[in-house]
Amino acid sequence: MMRSLVSLGIAGAALVAAVPRAAADSTATSSVAQVMVLEPGDKNYKNFHGAIWLEYDKASYNYRWGGVQCKGRELSDSSVQILFASFKSEYLVTLEYEVSEHKSKQYRCITGFTISKS
Repeated sequence: MMRSLVSLGIAGAALVAAVPRAAADSTATSSVAQVMVLEPGDKNYKNFHGAIWLEYDKASYNYRWGGVQCKGRELSDSSVQILFASFKSEYLVTLEYEVSEHKSKQYRCITGFTISKS
C-alpha cells in the first residue's frame, strides 16, 4: 500500500532534492511513467523500498532506492513526495543514479534528481 502523500505545491517547492550525491550518471530528462512505494510488510521491501519508471526508458529500466539492492541510497519521505508530485503534475525529471550489484544482478539506484517544467 502506498504511503499517504502530502499534497505539494511544486511551484513553490525547492525543485532539487537534498539527496547526497556521489559520482553518478544522469538519465535523459523525461516524464515519470510510474511510481512504486513499498511498505515494510511487502515481501520485496528488504530488497528495495521503491522505484520510478521514466517514460523514455520504462521498458528497459527502473530506478530504485533503499533495501539491499540499493544499500545506502535511501530517499527521504519528502523526496518521495516531491517525485510523486512531479508525476502527478506531469513535470519532467532527470535522475542521478549509480549502478549497484546484488547477487550478480545490476540495479540503478537513485542518488539525486532535478525537476523541471519543460
